[in-house]
Amino acid sequence: MRAAGLRFAILFCLLALPACLAAFAPPPSPWELGARQADEGNCAAAVRTLTSALASSPAPTAAPYVALSDCQEQMHRQADAEQTLRKGLSAHPASPALELALGELLMEAHFDSVEAGQLLEHAARLTPRDPDARHAYARWAHRNLRERVCVTQEKAAVLLPGLDDDALLQMNTLLGICAGRIEDAAEARAAFRRANVINLRQKTYSPEAAWQYVEFLRRFGEDAEVQSISGEILDRVPGFGPARLERAKYFDREGQPDKAAEAAKLVLQSAGNNLNDERTAHGILARSLTALGQASEASREQSWLDAHPDSESPVIIPAGR
Repeated sequence: MRAAGLRFAILFCLLALPACLAAFAPPPSPWELGARQADEGNCAAAVRTLTSALASSPAPTAAPYVALSDCQEQMHRQADAEQTLRKGLSAHPASPALELALGELLMEAHFDSVEAGQLLEHAARLTPRDPDARHAYARWAHRNLRERVCVTQEKAAVLLPGLDDDALLQMNTLLGICAGRIEDAAEARAAFRRANVINLRQKTYSPEAAWQYVEFLRRFGEDAEVQSISGEILDRVPGFGPARLERAKYFDREGQPDKAAEAAKLVLQSAGNNLNDERTAHGILARSLTALGQASEASREQSWLDAHPDSESPVIIPAGR
């Protein structure tokens, strides 16, 4: 009995050891507490904790500055986020994490920020195995018409390990756009095809990413593939206006006025159309209705076009409408 009791006491102590150790463990530092609050999504508490801690002394690493600035951005306090990151760089000069965060913040405020480009270039150079740094620099390069830099960064980024489908979709799409602009059609096509495969298996399909592929294909007159990708878009997002308009243009070119008219009406029911898209849809509808012998309906469409002139690209309806 005495041996059994001893074993029970030992087992009890072992089981209770984590709780005992936790009771005597030192409290977390404000940096650890603030980071935990930020990770839990409690940005208001994280901002209070980290701001108070930084008022007393600089943080020992770059991480608290990045966590605090992320929360400040989420709370729409961009000026505070920028100030936090600059303080971080004063305490930790040339920190790639801080340069990346500040570069992205400045780029979102001003796409042509020279400082943003310098910070992102340096961060990507210091951390060549960080796909986020390479992708951020590629985005800046693309926005500033430095497409070769964009291609170099994204080609390296997509080969790095640990990327999820969302990241690969964005990177391959941007690689396709940039490669297409420097007339590297083979690189662009391969990137867009990889992006399309990823997009088709996504739970949340991105019609905008797929549409970039369509625009690339149109430049090279690959109409069959244009219609194929447009069809994939409409299967998943029926109300996506640009794909609807492409379908209407196709039927108009093919001399199928009934289908062209139906597609053009769907374009006008879609959200997000600009005036040029609306003019094109009304023009297709006017031509199609004329061909179908529906003169009064075609006349209404032409009246809309006359009321919304475009001096750069006038729409001319065939005589006899």
